[in-house]
Amino acid sequence: MNTSDDQQPDRPDEESTTLHYQRADAGKFPTSVAAQQTAAEKLRDEMLNLIIQHERETVAARALAGDPNPTDADPLEYVKWIARHFNTPEGHDFFIGQLADELTLDDVRALRVAGEAAQAVTPSVVRAAAARGQKPARIADELGLTQSRVYQILREQRDQ
Repeated sequence: MNTSDDQQPDRPDEESTTLHYQRADAGKFPTSVAAQQTAAEKLRDEMLNLIIQHERETVAARALAGDPNPTDADPLEYVKWIARHFNTPEGHDFFIGQLADELTLDDVRALRVAGEAAQAVTPSVVRAAAARGQKPARIADELGLTQSRVYQILREQRDQ
């Protein structure tokens, strides 16, 4: 690594240049805690804005290129959010009221049909997980079923 200030030319037709380093004047740094925090907050905000701008530009470019999911969003995230909040007893009544205000008739219909589809596919998902070696207790826990229901599904498969 060359640590000298004189940079040698790489090619014969280049001229050599001299780089100069000047140390920042510490007398110009913020001295109060409040001023230092303000400077740090300003830097943080500027960096966050640059990241957000980059993300927006990336999403826009991917959308223009025809990407069907340019944000890489989980298409079931809202449904998972509903499931997490619905299962909390302390917020159940409030949550039901909030959903009633937010969801349209079409939304509720889509969720009802999706629920029926999830119920219909559950036995196949249980059998596939068991075939991959997952234990019934883990399958039950991840699906929100009882272990006895998982064993019942697996028995029904063997009986067929």
